[in-house]
Amino acid sequence: MKQFKNKHIKHACLNPNISIEIIKYLISSGININSKTNQNQTVLHIAYKNKTALHIACKNENISLEIIKYLISSGIDINSKTDWGWTALHIACKNENISLEIIKYLISSGIDINSKTNLNETVLHIACLNPNISFEIIKYLISSGIDINSKTNYNQTVLHYASLNPNISLEIIKYLISSGIDINSKTNLGLTALHITCKNENISIEIIKYLISSGIDINSKTKQNKTALHIACKNENISLEIIKYLILSGININSKTYLNQSALHYACENKNPNISLKIIKYLISSGIDINSKTYWGWTALHIACKNENISIEIIKYLISSGIDINSKTNQNETVLHYASLNPNISLEIIKYLISSGIDINSKTNQNQTVLHYTCSNPNISFEIIKYLISSGIDINSKTNQNETALHYACKNENISIEIIKYLISSGIDINSKIKDKNETTLYIACKNKNISLEIIKYLISSGIDINSKTNQNETALHIASLHYACKNENISIEIIKYLISSGIDINSKIKDKNETTLYIACKNKNISLEIIKYLILSGIDINSKTNQNETVLHIAFLHIACKNKNVSLEIIKYLISSGIDINSKTNQNETALHYACKNENISLKIIKYLISSGIDINSKTNQNQTALHIACENKNISLEIIKYLISSGIDINSKTNQNQTALHIASLHIACSNPNISLEIIKYLISSGIDINSKTTRNETVLHIACDNLNQNISLEIIKYLISSGIDINSKTNKNQTALHIACSNPNISLEIIKYLISSGIDINSKTNQNQTVLHIACDNKNISLEFFGYLNSSGININPKTNENETILDYTCKNKDISLEIIKYLISSGIDINSKTNQNITALHIACLNKNISLEIIKYLISSGIDINSKTIWGWTALHMVCEYRNIQFIKLLMKNDVNIFDLEDYRINKEIINLFPKIYSINEDLNNFLKSSQNENENEKFTDLEIKTNDYFKFKVHKIILLTRFDNDKLILQKFINICNRKPKRDVQLALNFLYTGFTNFDYFIQRFQNFINYKNQMKEIDESKQYPYPYPYPYPFQNENENEKIKKFENLRKTEIEKENEIEEQENELMKDIFEKIGIESNWIETKKGRKGIIKDLSKLYQQNETKDFKIICSENENEIQNQNQNKKEIKVHKLILIIRSELFKGMFLNVQDQSNQVHDYSRKSFETINQFIYFLYHDEFEEETKITKENLEEYVDIKDYYQLNPKSLIGELLLDFDYFKNIFFN
Repeated sequence: MKQFKNKHIKHACLNPNISIEIIKYLISSGININSKTNQNQTVLHIAYKNKTALHIACKNENISLEIIKYLISSGIDINSKTDWGWTALHIACKNENISLEIIKYLISSGIDINSKTNLNETVLHIACLNPNISFEIIKYLISSGIDINSKTNYNQTVLHYASLNPNISLEIIKYLISSGIDINSKTNLGLTALHITCKNENISIEIIKYLISSGIDINSKTKQNKTALHIACKNENISLEIIKYLILSGININSKTYLNQSALHYACENKNPNISLKIIKYLISSGIDINSKTYWGWTALHIACKNENISIEIIKYLISSGIDINSKTNQNETVLHYASLNPNISLEIIKYLISSGIDINSKTNQNQTVLHYTCSNPNISFEIIKYLISSGIDINSKTNQNETALHYACKNENISIEIIKYLISSGIDINSKIKDKNETTLYIACKNKNISLEIIKYLISSGIDINSKTNQNETALHIASLHYACKNENISIEIIKYLISSGIDINSKIKDKNETTLYIACKNKNISLEIIKYLILSGIDINSKTNQNETVLHIAFLHIACKNKNVSLEIIKYLISSGIDINSKTNQNETALHYACKNENISLKIIKYLISSGIDINSKTNQNQTALHIACENKNISLEIIKYLISSGIDINSKTNQNQTALHIASLHIACSNPNISLEIIKYLISSGIDINSKTTRNETVLHIACDNLNQNISLEIIKYLISSGIDINSKTNKNQTALHIACSNPNISLEIIKYLISSGIDINSKTNQNQTVLHIACDNKNISLEFFGYLNSSGININPKTNENETILDYTCKNKDISLEIIKYLISSGIDINSKTNQNITALHIACLNKNISLEIIKYLISSGIDINSKTIWGWTALHMVCEYRNIQFIKLLMKNDVNIFDLEDYRINKEIINLFPKIYSINEDLNNFLKSSQNENENEKFTDLEIKTNDYFKFKVHKIILLTRFDNDKLILQKFINICNRKPKRDVQLALNFLYTGFTNFDYFIQRFQNFINYKNQMKEIDESKQYPYPYPYPYPFQNENENEKIKKFENLRKTEIEKENEIEEQENELMKDIFEKIGIESNWIETKKGRKGIIKDLSKLYQQNETKDFKIICSENENEIQNQNQNKKEIKVHKLILIIRSELFKGMFLNVQDQSNQVHDYSRKSFETINQFIYFLYHDEFEEETKITKENLEEYVDIKDYYQLNPKSLIGELLLDFDYFKNIFFN
């Protein structure tokens, strides 16, 4: 028993032979059954699946009721879910050895029977997939109240799952249907239970019959337009009886998929030839269209010939039934083309097709004959090729690319010498060349990795033109063969010898490259010394040069040989002994020694041999790199090679064009890649006299580079050694960065390295050119930890420094996508200025809200710490605008609850996202329910307290929005019927009203004034200087810097004065209209006279509205129309509320009235606008309609063709509102 005591109980529950006594003992020994690990898992969890002991017990193949009872009675969380959302009941229902007693006990113990997995599967879904599930369990689950019509994420019901089960019983299917499951429900792919049943391996005719008799739609189609018949015909285990039953039950036999496939096509695709033939016969006898073609032009015979389980009986039956044997696909392929490409094709089928009258010489769109296809077949058949040629096929027929069947045969990796011989002896043109390439069959054969020497010999002995050249002049064609032979990794020396002995031009070169065969041979990683020797002894020009002048050509071989990771010393020795110029240089001025030092697998022996053979050890490349620089770049270089180069006299202090010494390069490359030898190489370079304080062109020392390439295993040792060797620790780069700045920016930052640099005397408060301290840099590092901040702070660093952009450390921290809340807390608690602003007036909150990866907790903490939530940037953006940029709903809600100012809507462009997000942030229905519940309180003050509308402007705004949305929802008909009251297309007016009403602008006078100022400004600019372009949206004249400044301002002031007069005139007209309205509904007529303009009217009417909004709201939300009619005492209040909406709409139009008068685009807009408003008001007051009209999404744009009427710039402020059709549609039709 003791052996179990120190093991988790989960392992015990996994044991199929575990006893209840052991489980009891483990729990009674004090194990906390629900304690959690650091990963939030209980001791009973399986870590990678988040399973409890109860999950494991339910999974055990010998599932025990006693163990389950004991675990539950011990207090285990019965509703705990795995990472996949599975409860113990889900797992139990999947267990093939499950019993009804266990299911009953789990449910009776309070497990959530309707709990769903991450895929939205209920336990009934899982049970219906269990191959051993019993009818009693299914029956019990349904009787326990499980939702039988619940659907998964893929819209699958339990009937779909049951139909998928190969062992499902008819009894279960019957019970599911009788229990009210939706039999015609479809999955996301459009599959019904009948489709899935027809795909089932153990398909049952009884289930098919029952589904159809129960009313399932037999002709239902999937999203690919497949019927159950299509799916059944492809099922290899289908019975003919099922096919017959489906057809006799009325399924459409000629129905086609979206690719135009009929059931006959699917039957011919069936891999079971025995059942396939029976189905094909029955389908044809039932009247299916035998010559129907698919989207690609395939008939059933094409598919049958393509089927790898091809059957001659099927072929014969289709042809005898009248299928068009010469029918062609969209690519002009006949069935003989398809048959000849089938790897399992038989000679018997080919003979039958030809004897049936198929056109043997028919060609595809690419001019390919059946012989081309046959020669491409990986299981190429000599007998079939013989039969085709003897049957009269055109052996010299060529494709569009001029390829003969011999070209195709030479490409085939399974080609035999017998086929090549037979094709040539039958008179095929051996010297035919491929179009645009001029490649012969010899060229093609030498590219074939499985080609044999016999085939090469036979082609040449048959008279192929060995000196033919390709269009690329890669080589004479026989030489091209040699090039490709040398590329071939499986090539044999016998083929090379035979080609050369046959008279091939050994010194021919590839066009544009000037590469000879020796050059190519040296590239081959499997090349042998024997081939190299043979090429040179055969007289190849060893001193030939490529067009790239990479080297004299024999030297190029040395370069390539040294680059080859499998380079052998023997090949190098042989090339040098053959007279190669060892000091030849490439266009980059690289010698063979440079190439050798690049090779990651280079040996000291080769380096020694090159140097001893007289190679120039101090030769430099175009970048001024010596072999020592190159060697220090090599991540696998050995210390012995470095030592040998230095001892051989290489210039250790030589610098590259970037002023890098070998020490710079070693620190950059070796330090971060080779922890075993890096420190030794750096020590050896320094001890050998290299200048440790040498600087690159960017003023970087080796210490800067070492800190930029931190390797946790070796970096501290390297840094210690560099500092102890006298390197200047406070040296700065061109950007004024010290090694500490660079170390703090490194993602592999190490606290030990930071501590060592500081303790060694580095200036901790040094600043870069951008005035960044190391603390700024560290805050931008994704792997920074709280310990770094603590250490830097304790070391005396200034915590409130600012960059040139006035950015603080907190600003940098909030930019960091991986920053933690603890660091933010530490900085604020350390006294950082939380409300500091950058040069653009950006606060840390702005930056945090723009960070897509920042946590909600950080935003909360910044707000709770007193950051100004309504602070604006120089562009007028608040934190709310920032979060709306990324549509972060949670952040928006948080800002709303913390009194962010949402009424500051000065610029529609930057507020558009906020406005459009409102319906998504808060559920209208949920808010309506909350409002109605709260309105039932007798104490009205309590209601307002619940909604916080007295203390929080946001909630006032929200409730008002709900009323407006509800009004538009209930009064759609009113707005629709209003459309035809007007003489012209007035939908634009309705749209304008809706835009304004829904967005809820409160400072509307400013909005109008702002736009009017902009119009005036643009007109004044046009008059003064038409060539001048000033930045939008300045509402006032740009401060001119020339001699006519006063004159321009004077002209502007005169223009503005005229516009104010027009504005006042319009306002008077509107006030007269409003006075008339007020008199009609019983409001004192002197109200207008005592207030100042529109703002006063809106303000006072809003007060009146707020006093009556509760009753008004209840009436509007009522489903009983009679109740509204009976509420006579409230009708006036409703009219007042409607009046507010009308006036807002009127004001909105008033702004456009001003704009249109300015542009003279609509001459009598003013008169028509007021006529429209009058009609609208009369209509709302009297509830009378002249005629009705139905507005649909289809004709909406006809009514809202704004461009034709306004001709405004869509980028302008008004243009954005007018052209936002989607916004209007969402309000009007959702």
